[in-house]
Amino acid sequence: MLYLGIDAGATATKWSIHDGTQTVTSGKSLAMDGHIYRPESAQRMHEVLADIASHCDGAQVTSMYAGFTGLAESPDDRAKIESIFKGYFPHAACTLVLDIELAYRAYFKPGAGILLYAGTGSIAMHITEAGELRRAGGWGYLLGDEGGGYWIGREAMRHLSLQLEMNLRDSFTDQICKERGISAWGDIRSIVYGAERSSVAAIAKDVASLALHGDTVALGILEGAAGHLSELITRSDTIIGQSTLPIIFTGGVASEIPVIFDQLKRIFGERISLGDADIATAASLLAQ
Repeated sequence: MLYLGIDAGATATKWSIHDGTQTVTSGKSLAMDGHIYRPESAQRMHEVLADIASHCDGAQVTSMYAGFTGLAESPDDRAKIESIFKGYFPHAACTLVLDIELAYRAYFKPGAGILLYAGTGSIAMHITEAGELRRAGGWGYLLGDEGGGYWIGREAMRHLSLQLEMNLRDSFTDQICKERGISAWGDIRSIVYGAERSSVAAIAKDVASLALHGDTVALGILEGAAGHLSELITRSDTIIGQSTLPIIFTGGVASEIPVIFDQLKRIFGERISLGDADIATAASLLAQ
């Protein structure tokens, strides 16, 4: 018997297969989301699951636990996702959850803490002892996700747009333009409106690098990101009704932009710590 865990995000899909004793194999595939109503998302799901199935005998997978970004809430849509999964893993019981719920369960038992996640987007999550989800943020890049990688990249692009419009060039603009091959507004437009969200979120790494070298514009953007993430914790505390639970900070922003964690640490002290769990492996254990 094999147990499959999947951590599907906007940047990549990580997966792990466990046999009840140890991890048999694991890997990374293309990004995958739960927006099954979009033809491109359904096609991507087929591609990712076919890739995972190629690394094992799908018929031997008896259970799977999968976390998705943007998992559809409609029962019909979830049934469609399960149907696609069954095509590759025909005998597997299938548990589908939001990626943030999966991440929470990788770190905490219900009721034990708050998970602050900042990857492409941002959200704070608490699961009560009764299993109820309490979330702050996670509204998506059009309505929120402040402090996440997309927001950081977008703020950088906003700064570049204003600089180019006013025919100004500071060191931040020069460096980002050089790294991303930008010379005019049309290049910015292609990145922001013509590519996937991950292309904008990837610019957060450039901002982080410049901040480490003391660039004031980069530091200002990251300070703003930390402020928004701090607000998520404050809102979460209000929703839960207490402000003493431990906080795990995780996601790409947490692991790749230390200046943000440093600022959060100054605000929340010993309550907050960085998370480094292998979420896909945790999912394979939850599948058991």
